[in-house]
Amino acid sequence: MTVNQDLSLLLLAGGRGSRLGRDKPAVPFPAPGDPPLIATVHRLLAPLAVGCLVAGPTSFGLPCRVVGDAPAIRGPLGGLVAGLLASDTELVLAAAADLPLVEPGLAQHMVERARERPAAMAVVCERGGRLEPLFAVYRRAAAGRLEEAAVDAPAHRGPSLRSCLYLLDPLVITEDGWRPFDPRGSSFQGCNTPEELDAAARFAISRDSGGDP
Repeated sequence: MTVNQDLSLLLLAGGRGSRLGRDKPAVPFPAPGDPPLIATVHRLLAPLAVGCLVAGPTSFGLPCRVVGDAPAIRGPLGGLVAGLLASDTELVLAAAADLPLVEPGLAQHMVERARERPAAMAVVCERGGRLEPLFAVYRRAAAGRLEEAAVDAPAHRGPSLRSCLYLLDPLVITEDGWRPFDPRGSSFQGCNTPEELDAAARFAISRDSGGDP
């Protein structure tokens, strides 16, 4: 697997996991007694990058530097801004900690597309007409624009990361562009509920055993 010297991995591990009823990044995956969910995301994506950051309360035992969310910015946008500001590399691969089925090949493709379009502050996939900001590549310089968007957002609910993407002149990869790397779209399947977690675990166990998920 290619190590990209201009790339850091940022694992977004904030949030309360209210719908799941547990701290999502720390949930054993795929089975009880296994490493935490976030460790699976790290195992799949860390070989692509020269370093790793975790935006969250702890490193969850991973060899990653912990950064706190940007002050006064709610939601995953706060973790993303903090990670971009702390990054030592030009490009940052951001991934939510509850995406255990991410495809490294798709991540590498996004990195390569970012190099092709230096003016784009982000490379993001479009699925079902919606952009997927929680598995995307960002330029470190995007932090400033995202902070400005947070200041202008309504105080009672904070800014939407998806809406902020349009401020970054993003390079959007359509479904025709990313499906060859991830035919099932599993890279974007989060574990927000017990049902989603169980489905992801079954998929991962079948895939790792050589079966057909």
